[in-house]
Amino acid sequence: MSSVVNSATMASSIAFFIAYISCALAFQAAPFSRVAQTSTHYRQRVSLRVLSKESSEEIVDSKDEEDEEEDEGDSWALREIKFLELSAASTNAADDNNYDSTEDTTMDVRGLSEFLMEIGACSVSITDTDKDTPDEDPVFDEPGETSCTNDVEDVMIENTYAMVLEDRAVGRNIWKRCDVSAHFPASIDVPSIIDSLRYTFSLPAAPRYTVDDVPDMDWIKHVQESWTPIITRDSKFVLRFPWHEDDVVMKACQEMEREKMQAAMAAQFDTGVKREGAVVNFYNEDLEQKQEERAYVQIELEGGIAFGTGEHPTTRLCLDWVRDTTEELLKSDAECINFVDYGAGSGVLGIAAAAVVRDCNQVKRKQEPTSSLSSIKTVGVEIDADAIRIADDNAEKNGVEMKNYLPDIDSLDDEALSVVLRALQRKRNKGIETLPSDLNGQVYDLCAANILARPLVGLAPVLASLVKSGGKIGLSGVLSVQAESVVEAYT
Repeated sequence: MSSVVNSATMASSIAFFIAYISCALAFQAAPFSRVAQTSTHYRQRVSLRVLSKESSEEIVDSKDEEDEEEDEGDSWALREIKFLELSAASTNAADDNNYDSTEDTTMDVRGLSEFLMEIGACSVSITDTDKDTPDEDPVFDEPGETSCTNDVEDVMIENTYAMVLEDRAVGRNIWKRCDVSAHFPASIDVPSIIDSLRYTFSLPAAPRYTVDDVPDMDWIKHVQESWTPIITRDSKFVLRFPWHEDDVVMKACQEMEREKMQAAMAAQFDTGVKREGAVVNFYNEDLEQKQEERAYVQIELEGGIAFGTGEHPTTRLCLDWVRDTTEELLKSDAECINFVDYGAGSGVLGIAAAAVVRDCNQVKRKQEPTSSLSSIKTVGVEIDADAIRIADDNAEKNGVEMKNYLPDIDSLDDEALSVVLRALQRKRNKGIETLPSDLNGQVYDLCAANILARPLVGLAPVLASLVKSGGKIGLSGVLSVQAESVVEAYT
């Protein structure tokens, strides 16, 4: 039997959705106290009323004001219904006579997600059941002409896999089995939801599911605490966020040093150790020299929609390259370094290069106050206007000079050109410019591009036209099987 939720329930769902979205503000600079006050305001003004399962009459409970306030608080408690191991490959269900717990339930995952939102779910998430398990079967691909364009292949994929996610930015993600989690107010009637689901999707039996209470906590604080500082192992960059205190950052650096020391000792054991009497010598001259030369370089980032917070392996690879090449130029007594980050995202690579030069100059001032200092001019090129604003803000927060631009119009294909032209026409993007002519030529010593293989191949003439003779280009976002074609495009 279907449960019926009146307009007050929908208002409550909307109110929660506002509070739920406020979790995302943990990665922005807005005052968190204001967000918390907003959530409290909605909690006080919106009550939840659920219609009876047996009739369409509203349940009325006469209580004094104190009890009503207590119930109102309880109505804001959440309950999670999680449907398990949904698959496109079998037809078993929880109370089927032939039910086998090792098999999965066939359902339209997208349809289920939309259905749960329609009947009043505050949020719905779809996750890969097999992620980080031996059953996970990674499939790597990029969007483009070679990406699953065969109609027969597409039909086979759609009928075999529970979830096929198309994303022009990252390609096609294919999941064999999915879990679907929905958050409802705690007063919701779970059996009614299951009955509605079975009736709507004509299921012979209910899919497997679990029901858990969502803990009442400060979710902004919880998200922040789970987002620890990111330390790159070799290049020794520290990527921190505004809520990270110095002691948290120091602890993360100490943990990294401990891990590196353990790895170095393990390597010494593997290759044999030098014994001098009863003393085992673990000294590694090359490692010690490298560690002495480098100090940690801190970068503070505001998270957001822009790519490049340091978690992705390609970002870390690029940061290693940025530090190595920038320090190489500094050791050659370069007076000014010109650096361009093509596909800048959060601006992390350009900021990193500028921060290395800044910290080097600070050391020089202390050691030799009269010595000449190096300078760096960092430029970012990005097709996303929102990312440009984020990158500019991040550069300002870190006290480095980095200006970000939209790409030169003449260098774009039709699709990219339409994106840039729309960005230039929007009023909110006032002040964002395309790459000026004096910066659009062979003026750069270093160029970093962390994108994808296919765009990198297409951008080869553009990137080559930006780098000086003898300059260096660092490319990332390339699978090992794609490396040869990318190298060929740049040679």
